[in-house]
Amino acid sequence: MAERANLVFHNKVIDGTAMKELISRLIDHFGMAYTSHILDQVKTLGFQQATATSISLGIEDLLTIPSKRWLVQDAEQQSFI
Repeated sequence: MAERANLVFHNKVIDGTAMKELISRLIDHFGMAYTSHILDQVKTLGFQQATATSISLGIEDLLTIPSKRWLVQDAEQQSFI
Protein backbone atom coordinates (compact mmCIF):
# COMPACT_ATOMS: atom_id res chain seq x y z
CA MET A 1 0.00 0.00 0.00
CA ALA A 2 1.18 3.52 -0.74
CA GLU A 3 2.29 5.86 2.01
CA ARG A 4 -0.22 8.23 3.56
CA ALA A 5 -1.30 11.05 1.26
CA ASN A 6 -1.22 14.68 2.25
CA LEU A 7 -4.95 15.09 1.57
CA VAL A 8 -7.19 17.44 3.52
CA PHE A 9 -10.81 16.62 4.38
CA HIS A 10 -13.33 19.00 2.80
CA ASN A 11 -17.00 18.63 3.71
CA LYS A 12 -18.57 20.18 0.63
CA VAL A 13 -20.31 19.32 -2.61
CA ILE A 14 -17.94 19.19 -5.56
CA ASP A 15 -18.67 19.52 -9.26
CA GLY A 16 -17.37 17.39 -12.11
CA THR A 17 -14.21 19.45 -12.59
CA ALA A 18 -13.26 19.21 -8.92
CA MET A 19 -14.00 15.47 -8.98
CA LYS A 20 -11.66 14.99 -11.96
CA GLU A 21 -8.92 16.92 -10.14
CA LEU A 22 -9.37 14.84 -6.99
CA ILE A 23 -9.26 11.57 -8.93
CA SER A 24 -6.16 12.76 -10.77
CA ARG A 25 -4.44 13.53 -7.45
CA LEU A 26 -5.40 10.10 -6.10
CA ILE A 27 -4.00 8.37 -9.20
CA ASP A 28 -0.76 10.37 -8.99
CA HIS A 29 -0.29 9.47 -5.34
CA PHE A 30 -1.72 5.94 -5.03
CA GLY A 31 -1.69 4.60 -8.59
CA MET A 32 -4.53 3.39 -10.77
CA ALA A 33 -5.30 0.07 -9.03
CA TYR A 34 -5.65 1.46 -5.51
CA THR A 35 -7.54 4.55 -6.73
CA SER A 36 -9.98 2.27 -8.52
CA HIS A 37 -10.50 0.39 -5.25
CA ILE A 38 -11.09 3.65 -3.35
CA LEU A 39 -13.62 4.87 -5.93
CA ASP A 40 -15.49 1.54 -5.82
CA GLN A 41 -15.77 1.87 -2.04
CA VAL A 42 -17.05 5.45 -2.36
CA LYS A 43 -19.60 4.33 -4.96
CA THR A 44 -20.80 1.50 -2.70
CA LEU A 45 -21.07 3.84 0.28
CA GLY A 46 -23.05 6.35 -1.77
CA PHE A 47 -25.46 3.65 -2.94
CA GLN A 48 -25.93 2.35 0.61
CA GLN A 49 -26.63 5.83 1.95
CA ALA A 50 -29.01 6.66 -0.90
CA THR A 51 -31.05 3.51 -0.34
CA ALA A 52 -30.89 3.34 3.46
CA THR A 53 -33.74 5.79 3.98
CA SER A 54 -35.92 4.79 1.06
CA ILE A 55 -39.65 4.41 1.53
CA SER A 56 -42.24 2.26 -0.14
CA LEU A 57 -45.74 3.36 -1.08
CA GLY A 58 -48.70 1.15 -1.88
CA ILE A 59 -51.86 2.20 -3.69
CA GLU A 60 -53.69 2.20 -0.33
CA ASP A 61 -51.29 4.88 0.89
CA LEU A 62 -52.38 7.23 -1.89
CA LEU A 63 -55.93 8.04 -0.88
CA THR A 64 -57.97 10.54 -2.87
CA ILE A 65 -59.66 13.42 -1.13
CA PRO A 66 -63.44 12.76 -1.10
CA SER A 67 -64.28 16.32 -2.20
CA LYS A 68 -62.16 15.88 -5.35
CA ARG A 69 -63.73 12.58 -6.43
CA TRP A 70 -65.94 14.46 -8.94
CA LEU A 71 -62.81 15.78 -10.64
CA VAL A 72 -61.42 12.28 -11.15
CA GLN A 73 -64.78 10.99 -12.44
CA ASP A 74 -65.06 13.92 -14.85
CA ALA A 75 -61.55 13.27 -16.19
CA GLU A 76 -62.32 9.57 -16.64
CA GLN A 77 -65.51 10.37 -18.58
CA GLN A 78 -63.69 12.83 -20.83
CA SER A 79 -61.00 10.27 -21.62
CA PHE A 80 -63.63 7.91 -23.08
CA ILE A 81 -65.10 10.55 -25.43
